[in-house]
Amino acid sequence: MSDIDFIQAGLKAVRTWREDVISRIKETGLDDLSYRPSTGMSEFGWVLAHQAAVFDFSLNVLIKQETPVNTELFGLYRPGTEGEWSGISYEEIQDYYDSGELAILEWAQSESESDFKRVIEEGTAPNFFVGMTVYEVISNMFSHLSYHTGQLAALGRDWMKSRNN
Repeated sequence: MSDIDFIQAGLKAVRTWREDVISRIKETGLDDLSYRPSTGMSEFGWVLAHQAAVFDFSLNVLIKQETPVNTELFGLYRPGTEGEWSGISYEEIQDYYDSGELAILEWAQSESESDFKRVIEEGTAPNFFVGMTVYEVISNMFSHLSYHTGQLAALGRDWMKSRNN
């Protein structure tokens, strides 16, 4: 499997699972992005926007070692934020997500194997990522996105439970 095939397969898997979960959530009537589950986990809109920020963080901050492409939304939903909802629209979130996904794919199509093997150095990223290769950063990105899709599924189940009580 080539590097680009790996990236495409990962993006497809993450998107397929995410879209399925979001579709099921919408079918329940949950459209309030400020909905916070009874468990206290992050609000619906925050989780969606945070996933988009994960793309921005992974590519622009960690891999390219530049600033986020969408500094406003990234600042509100970056990894490590508290999960407070700031009230942007679903369409803005989806545009941010889609553009981040496309940017990862475009980046991967233009890079060489040595770019994927580059190691994140101390002083260029949070300590958790120091010593990782770009391959590992991308793998971590897929895991992080999938984790939050699971969180969306739990959020949807909480919404349904609250409606049935």
